[in-house]
Amino acid sequence: MTYHYECDGFCDHDGFRSGRPALTAEFNEDWYDSTPHGDQLRQEGYEPGDLVTLCPDCTHELLTQY
Repeated sequence: MTYHYECDGFCDHDGFRSGRPALTAEFNEDWYDSTPHGDQLRQEGYEPGDLVTLCPDCTHELLTQY
């Protein structure tokens, strides 16, 4: 199966990527609705049911640099 996705990470890649993303995640609604982090994400345009997708390079950066 071929995937086409936009990376929500740190890279400046414009448009869709192909291949499998390295990481996908969905926000925990309780966490999203009850923390300041959820408020910040809401201001950035994210919603509780959004799927966040990261390419391999952004996943590596997230897990090793932060």
